[in-house]
Amino acid sequence: MKNILIFLFPGFELLEFSPFIDVFGWNNILSKNKVNTTTMSFKKNIISSWNITLEVDSIIDLKNIDQFDALIIPGGFGSYGFFDNSDDENFKQLLNFFIDNKKIIIGICTGSLILAKNLCLKNIPATTYLLENKRYFNQLQKYGAIPKEKNIVHFNNIITSSGPSSAIKVAFLLLKLLTSEENMKKVMKNMEY
Repeated sequence: MKNILIFLFPGFELLEFSPFIDVFGWNNILSKNKVNTTTMSFKKNIISSWNITLEVDSIIDLKNIDQFDALIIPGGFGSYGFFDNSDDENFKQLLNFFIDNKKIIIGICTGSLILAKNLCLKNIPATTYLLENKRYFNQLQKYGAIPKEKNIVHFNNIITSSGPSSAIKVAFLLLKLLTSEENMKKVMKNMEY
C-alpha cells in the first residue's frame, strides 16, 4: 500500500485539498492498488480559507514519516495566515526528509511558494499562482526557482501547479505515478473525467 501525506497550513484552500481525498477515495473503492491519505498540520483543528474547520489525522510528527511516498501542500491565502508557519523547524525537517529521500513533493498554487521559500525549488522549473499581476509567480525567481508560466510543472520528483483548477489534474497525475496509467484512466472514467 502507498501512503500520501497532505500537510495543511492555516488558510489552506479547500479546492486544492479535496481533489486528493476524492481521487484516492475513488481509487480505494475501484482498485487493488490502495493509497492511504493522511492529513497533518500544526494543531489538531485547522481553519481553511472561508473558515471551514478540519480535524487533521495528526499534529506535525517526524516519527514514521518514512512510510509516506508523497507530500502534498495545498495552497492558501496569506490573509488567513497561510505563510505564518512556513519557517517552522519541524516542518523544515519533514520537508528535508522528502527532499533527501527523493520522494514526490507537490505544491499547489501558493503551496509552491512554501516549497520555494524553503529552497526546495532552487534551480528547478516551477509554477505557482499566475494571476494578480503575477505577484506570487514573480517570487519564484527570488527563491532561485526557474519560473514557468504553465498550469502544471513536473520536474523529477517535484510537481508544482498554478491554482485550484489544476489540483484535480495533479491528483490524477499522482495516482498515475503511484499506481499505473491504466488505473488512473479507470478512476477518471468512473469519476466522469
